[in-house]
Amino acid sequence: MEIRLDIDVEKINRGFVDLNKASNIAAKNTLNIIAAISRKNYIRKVQDTFVLRNTFTVRQIRYEKTESLDISTMETKVGATEKADYLRLHEESGRRTSKRGSHLAIPQPEARGGSKKRVVSKAHYLRTIRRKTVKGKFTKNFRSRKAQNVARAYVAFTNKYYFKYSDNIFQVTSFAKNKNKIRFRKKHIYNISQKTVFIKQKKSLEPSIDKPVKDAQNIYNGQMKKLLRQKDII
Repeated sequence: MEIRLDIDVEKINRGFVDLNKASNIAAKNTLNIIAAISRKNYIRKVQDTFVLRNTFTVRQIRYEKTESLDISTMETKVGATEKADYLRLHEESGRRTSKRGSHLAIPQPEARGGSKKRVVSKAHYLRTIRRKTVKGKFTKNFRSRKAQNVARAYVAFTNKYYFKYSDNIFQVTSFAKNKNKIRFRKKHIYNISQKTVFIKQKKSLEPSIDKPVKDAQNIYNGQMKKLLRQKDII
């Protein structure tokens, strides 16, 4: 984003011997201040907009200072690291697909200890569940789909495993048989029905930068006044 600054030459000449150096120092400081404020605004915006279950996302929002005193090469950067590339997807909107090229595994509240604001518990990590999911279709001994699912649920319950049903992964919490009636309870752990999900646009970075950029002239003027009070540095 390009920033234009107006320089009051007469006022500056009262306190400085080297006008260009003073102006470049103030410009460098201005860009760094804008970047720092933009990062702070971006973090606050993300915290207000998204459900953050830990500090990972906030820690990935960073800015790079400029150390150059050459106005033509001064550059600062604000944004998220590649580890938090999902923020870019939210910024631009688009479709998210599985990195494995299969279905997306979307954790349900039960996988998060009953609340979507919590992280997925270690016991419900997908890599753990994959190792503990009932295998086989049970079509040899059970012809009806209902009987097959009951058989899967029984195996899952007795082995403390999980079972898939209708593009979902469940955990069986109880299983009881009374004469010809079988009842079992299950928790919905993952939804695996979708190959892609559409992410709506939620602009957080651009609004975070706008105000500091609009204040660039005031920030620059403030930096020049500081330098005027420190005449000996030039």
